[in-house]
Amino acid sequence: MSFIVRPYELKDLFRIAEIEKSCFEHPWSYDSFCMEYADKSKHYFVAENEDGAIIGYGGFMHVEDEAHIMNVAVAEPFRREGAGAAIMSKMLEKARSLGIKAVTLEVDNANVAAIALYEKSGFECAGLRPHYYGWDRPARIYWYYFDKNRA
Repeated sequence: MSFIVRPYELKDLFRIAEIEKSCFEHPWSYDSFCMEYADKSKHYFVAENEDGAIIGYGGFMHVEDEAHIMNVAVAEPFRREGAGAAIMSKMLEKARSLGIKAVTLEVDNANVAAIALYEKSGFECAGLRPHYYGWDRPARIYWYYFDKNRA
């Protein structure tokens, strides 16, 4: 499948919210994405197929010299075709261009597909955060360091 990854635009927010709703048990609302769009510390990207349809998105929050991945999602019919990896690559490229030194995220310990994506992208698991997604659902905490020789 052919697609491009580009920075998101205001016109993309409805589709992003639709993808979010189809991918997550507790999805963010359209209004939440509008607030993200207005926040200049947030950087989001969309994957768009050859027909111009948005098939996935991802974004991060820039805080000091770190980035926190907020969301990564790909619509069901387009998964496992490289869109998630391309979005992640574009986010890391943007983070590096901003002088960010480290990127972090939390992921449900049971989300095998997301864990595989993050590990393939070079993220390292630093531990578990108990009860993050519910009483019996911990999150894995991941970090990505641009300087692989950090102390």
